[in-house]
Amino acid sequence: MIFPTITTVAADAIKLVPNSYREGAYGLGATRWQVIGKVVLPAASGGILTGVVLGLARAIGEALAVAMVIGKTRSFATSLLSPTSNLTSAIAADMGNTAQGGEYNLALWSMALLLFIISIVLIVLIHKLGNGKKEK
Repeated sequence: MIFPTITTVAADAIKLVPNSYREGAYGLGATRWQVIGKVVLPAASGGILTGVVLGLARAIGEALAVAMVIGKTRSFATSLLSPTSNLTSAIAADMGNTAQGGEYNLALWSMALLLFIISIVLIVLIHKLGNGKKEK
């Protein structure tokens, strides 16, 4: 689910590396793999990391696909591979069945606030990665 986002953003970042970087490395006698490892990937690392963070942010906000993959059960996870539920699907499934102002309704709103804070942190991280590469 997140690989298409990561690969398209990473491929765009690699394509945006100027050809003069590659030509300069080839002119200095670098092999193809040296150009990729020492020139292209470091120059595109900000875009690649941005793609990874965007993919993870998309996975966090996704409700249905993640719920189908992790099993959507209402039990506490006992191991990393045990079925559980995610924030988005729990909010979407249960918000209509709670009383306004009740404890469970407030818990769902707290979960929504936590999801919002996680999204804001990921957006700030994306901006920091993008701005950090532009300044250098």
